[in-house]
Amino acid sequence: MRKMTAVLGILGLLAAGGVAFAQTTSTATNTAVSAPIQQMVLQVGQNGKVLLRGTVDSVTATSITVKSWGGDWTINVPASAQVMPQGAALSSFQTGDFVGVQGTVNSSASWTVDATLVRDWTERQAMNQQIKTNVQSVRQEMQSGTPRTIQGTVSGLSGESFTLTAQNGTVYSVSVASGAKILQKNWLTLDFTQVQNGDTVRVWGPVASSTISASIFRDISIPR
Repeated sequence: MRKMTAVLGILGLLAAGGVAFAQTTSTATNTAVSAPIQQMVLQVGQNGKVLLRGTVDSVTATSITVKSWGGDWTINVPASAQVMPQGAALSSFQTGDFVGVQGTVNSSASWTVDATLVRDWTERQAMNQQIKTNVQSVRQEMQSGTPRTIQGTVSGLSGESFTLTAQNGTVYSVSVASGAKILQKNWLTLDFTQVQNGDTVRVWGPVASSTISASIFRDISIPR
């Protein structure tokens, strides 16, 4: 406890003049926005502003514990904090994930930061790989045949069937084929239960009269 108190006191004094610790040549101008090398970083500004990078030890509904310089840091994540990448939730953070944190040193609790932004770089990398795989898969699918791509508005949702009103006013009856690729606007895989009436979507598949069997479905209203 004495050791911890002493270290916190040193950190407090250093914060008054600004300090940065890193295993790289990172400078105080770095942010949690640019993709980092996965090494620990701790930067404390004159006003207590913090940039911290490290690995997740544990996750709760409102906080994460991050191992970085000095040991384990408690990161409070209020509802007002931005959780990245877009579409991620704190509950999706996993032990061992590499994360970046921006926030302010908590003046009433040891080794604690009140976050304004937390970013899960491990999740971001996984999303990037999923996007790459989905884009490649869609391109291959579209090169294999001559169906049409039609964009329009969803109505009358029933299971995975719906009415699609195209931009030119033509109305189609659409069913999503078994094994279809179902995607968000950003090319991440989508759970079809998130689709809502009124969404703008693009479907690709053979058109028979006014019926479409979609083998590719992309909801460009999601993420909302």
